[in-house]
Amino acid sequence: MIDIVLATYNGESFLAEQIHSIQNNSGYKKWVSRLLVVDDGSTDATCSIVKELSLHDEKITWIENTTNQHGPSNNFAFGLAQTQSQYIMLSDQDDVWLPEKIQMSIDRIKQLEIESGSVPILVFSDKEVVDEQLKIICSSYFKLQNIAKNWHLTFEQLCQQNVVSGCTMLFNRVLLNKAMPIPEQAYMHDWWLALVASRCGKLELIDKPLIKYRQHNNNAIGLNQRSKLNSIIRFYHYLKQFEQSFLKIIEQAKAFEIFEQKNGLISNKTIKSLANVRDLSKRQKIALLINKTITRSHLLGKVALLIVLLKI
Repeated sequence: MIDIVLATYNGESFLAEQIHSIQNNSGYKKWVSRLLVVDDGSTDATCSIVKELSLHDEKITWIENTTNQHGPSNNFAFGLAQTQSQYIMLSDQDDVWLPEKIQMSIDRIKQLEIESGSVPILVFSDKEVVDEQLKIICSSYFKLQNIAKNWHLTFEQLCQQNVVSGCTMLFNRVLLNKAMPIPEQAYMHDWWLALVASRCGKLELIDKPLIKYRQHNNNAIGLNQRSKLNSIIRFYHYLKQFEQSFLKIIEQAKAFEIFEQKNGLISNKTIKSLANVRDLSKRQKIALLINKTITRSHLLGKVALLIVLLKI
């Protein structure tokens, strides 16, 4: 009933450990149809590792991304298009799944389907942040990032700052059919899926870490650890990153406006504000900050947001 899409690119260092952790999940034998390893052009031993493991597990399927669209988001989007099962999970190549991840996720989504019917549904979990040797950096992603665990409950907040990690997700086919194809302007595949679930169905947090989220030098998408002192020292660098990120959020909002129109949804005020923010006067931009139409979850982000809004 579940297809797992595991995206790879030169993942030889931790890939076998990750696949073993998935196989050792309590629900793997019962629920998983296929483990789709979707590769983005690896030149290391990734292919040989997967093919060796597939000799002992017929669920493992090697798929090469033969499109001209590369990078983590495009590779996952390609992998999603190869799925067939009723439910889908996403996996990075360097994490470790905790033994109850599959079973807890499927139990929760099935309960939500009983309660809500055939609507787009996505469940996701917290995650332990660990170093290369799996030593805990922080027991909770939300705690480390200083983000409230209820942030995702409000679509207007979620469309500005994502807290839903693809590596913690399980979602249904109804959501995938609604969300695909993922537009090029989407910030990331997982954020787009979360937005569609929030807007059109159900999005729920399993308030428990279900993976060990490994941080190392080769992460394609890593975690920016925040400390107040570090943030102040590196504020200029942070501000440049924030501006680049915010410009991508604007483009994603424009794409979501089109999604709303195609699906007959009432235009969301925050999405509309983000999509058109560059055309507003400075006074109008400040008004959006004051009334919290555009915001961030922490003080440093709010300061950066003010500076960027006045600049663009």
